[in-house]
Amino acid sequence: MCLLLTMPMRHLLFIMYFLCSGIGVNAQKTSEDDYASGTEKKASTAAKIRWQDNLVFGGNLGGSFGNPSYFQLNPMVGYRTTPWWINGIGLNYTYYSTNAYRENIYGASVWTRATVFKTLFAHSEFEILKRSAFDGLGNTAEATVPVWLVGAGYNSGGSRLGLSAMIMYDLIQDPNSPYNQPMIRIGGLFGF
Repeated sequence: MCLLLTMPMRHLLFIMYFLCSGIGVNAQKTSEDDYASGTEKKASTAAKIRWQDNLVFGGNLGGSFGNPSYFQLNPMVGYRTTPWWINGIGLNYTYYSTNAYRENIYGASVWTRATVFKTLFAHSEFEILKRSAFDGLGNTAEATVPVWLVGAGYNSGGSRLGLSAMIMYDLIQDPNSPYNQPMIRIGGLFGF
């Protein structure tokens, strides 16, 4: 665990993307397309789905205003690598204030989501967050926080549009993590 915290961020993000991507390399093809004629291959290629059709967009939005005030924006974009598996990236911005205290939390994430059974899915997300806090006395504090969320959820829609509710747990449990255990997130994904 200590090794993860001392690695440069670009290496951590690369490792997380590689682990979550589900991309494989095949040394030998054995499908019927390998034995089809050139004309048949062109016809089947035209019938295939365009890469843009596998893009999904979504995220989470939440907040409350008053004292305390809270606002969160978490846009996500992903790519459906198989009909049941989506990999993507996301951004996170959270603002919190009460009386003289203000905090900004921002960061980026890589995530993966696999449909387990119809509307149930497993979700894993690795985030690097930057926390900046200010109080009324002029004191400031900053921290960089790694967060690895794993959990499961329910998607209310079909394959192209759906609202989701997830329950997740932070495996790293950094003392500066802004998340409570377990964390509940409500949002959605949609594709074209």
